[in-house]
Amino acid sequence: MKNLPAYEPPVDEQQLLLKWIRRARESQMSHYDMADLLSARDRRVGWLVTVLAAFVGTAVFASLNTSAVSLEIRILVGLVSVIAAVSSALQTYMRYAERAEKHRAAGARYGAVRRRLESVFSGDADARDGHYLTAIRDELDRLAQDSPNVPPRNFYRTQRALSADPRRGTET
Repeated sequence: MKNLPAYEPPVDEQQLLLKWIRRARESQMSHYDMADLLSARDRRVGWLVTVLAAFVGTAVFASLNTSAVSLEIRILVGLVSVIAAVSSALQTYMRYAERAEKHRAAGARYGAVRRRLESVFSGDADARDGHYLTAIRDELDRLAQDSPNVPPRNFYRTQRALSADPRRGTET
């Protein structure tokens, strides 16, 4: 297990806001990173299915025109046909595009909360209405419950990337 730094709870409102801003930014960017990863997987599997299906269709069409197709070619076409069907089923089962969209939406919601937190932190009087800390905490809790899971490996990768480039994610 990694040696994690000791957790230090915030001692005042400013520290609390900074921790929430950092965590909202990490969550926002990790959800965007997951959306990008899942979209890329969807495209790769989609290309594979398209290429394999085109090959099988062409091979079957070509075999109709020739009467003497070798056994090896028929086995190859059959094998590619099975791989195309399995790839298509896998793409449907894994729901990469749907999952990517859920992560993208969660990232956008975390971004909205982060911007609100930054407004509060900067002293914007309009952002500090009534029980703003309670409202923001409740929104963060709702987001954590409603958002799809980001695997720890991906979340830690995003944290490292944000540490390496502190400006990343500040434009959204």
